[in-house]
Amino acid sequence: MYRLLFFLLAASTSWGVFAQQFTGIYQPSDAEVRQVTVGGWEAFLAEHKRQNQAGFRLRDLETYKQGGDDRKYVGLYSESPLIDSVGKASSWTEFIKMKRDMVKAGYTMVDIAAVVLNERDYDFYGVWVKEAHPTIHKVWLLESRESIEKRTTIMAKDRFKIKRVHVLNIPNGEPSFVVLYHFSPIDRFNFLYFADDLETFRQERDERRRSKVELIDFDRYREGDKTAYVAIFQDGEYDSEFISGVSIETINEQARALEKSRGLKLTNLSVD
Repeated sequence: MYRLLFFLLAASTSWGVFAQQFTGIYQPSDAEVRQVTVGGWEAFLAEHKRQNQAGFRLRDLETYKQGGDDRKYVGLYSESPLIDSVGKASSWTEFIKMKRDMVKAGYTMVDIAAVVLNERDYDFYGVWVKEAHPTIHKVWLLESRESIEKRTTIMAKDRFKIKRVHVLNIPNGEPSFVVLYHFSPIDRFNFLYFADDLETFRQERDERRRSKVELIDFDRYREGDKTAYVAIFQDGEYDSEFISGVSIETINEQARALEKSRGLKLTNLSVD
């Protein structure tokens, strides 16, 4: 999904509060979709419980911080009878332990997020869903484009398909990647793609759509003094829309317009 830019967080203290921007992917869905934004983790957990009681489960979690405000949590929910769970860990070791505990309880991880707090501290977030037949899945913390490309190739040989990628922008260092893979014996392919500019990415997306391949996940991040982009595509043929670098208000306005005109729903959200 990238969820937080450390350099923007630092800059906000001197430049003032900036308007956070988002990227949205819209796809067909029969289920009702809700987007909620809450300040503070405990407040988000309370809102999450209310959404569950109303028959909605979390499918996408994003987080960001503006100036001295409470950290904002953005949840993308869809109407579903399935039970979900969301958790937070203050280290990679703790996150992996939480993941293993959830697997033992019959849950499948469906989304990941991570935040740089300072040069040594990070928070990791996971979203799980409980299904009758849980999906075997793996999650990795990788340190470069080359390592994620190599790992994705290795995982594909064992029928693990890349599902989500979240970029962790390390202060004064190269970005790391938190990557989620799902096992699937079905001959359906997922593709990892990197781009160095948004125009190149848009051209790639258009070409892949003509080849019946659709965008399912997107993130942007800093690489040196430049912005780079990473995406996941999946083979499939259906209507879709992509919008990037806009406010959450615009994301929601587009959701209402696209649902009315083309039956599309907001299915993936990332913080720019």
